[in-house]
Amino acid sequence: APETFDAFICYCQSDFAFVHEMIRELEQTVYKLKLCVFDRDVLPGSCVWTITSELIERRCKRMVVVISDEYLDSDACDFQTKFALSLCPGARSKRLIPVVYKSMTKPFPSILRFLTICDYTRPCTQAWFWVRLAKALSLP
Repeated sequence: APETFDAFICYCQSDFAFVHEMIRELEQTVYKLKLCVFDRDVLPGSCVWTITSELIERRCKRMVVVISDEYLDSDACDFQTKFALSLCPGARSKRLIPVVYKSMTKPFPSILRFLTICDYTRPCTQAWFWVRLAKALSLP
């Protein structure tokens, strides 16, 4: 049977240091979540769009979208986000979780404005950030 994951992490290369921190905080702690990180978990030689679609739709319960100015310029991130949104109109199944970890100069993506955000940039909520994200990813 194909490997399944708690969440697919949608990110661009320049945000990989934060994704690495996410792996440390969510996989290698009491949460024991299983994240799908493209650069680590997808084997070379697959069609990028085919494997990404299958992972998001069938093999991952949720998708974490790491939003940054660079994310907004990424065609791959745009495809992944729109594909995931098409699977759950109105966010009924709480599949998509937007994460902001650094301040942005560009406007927040309008297609994600209706979703609650996990915000690492606000000092007052930083202490709860990983706990909140882990709880959201652990929902049935």
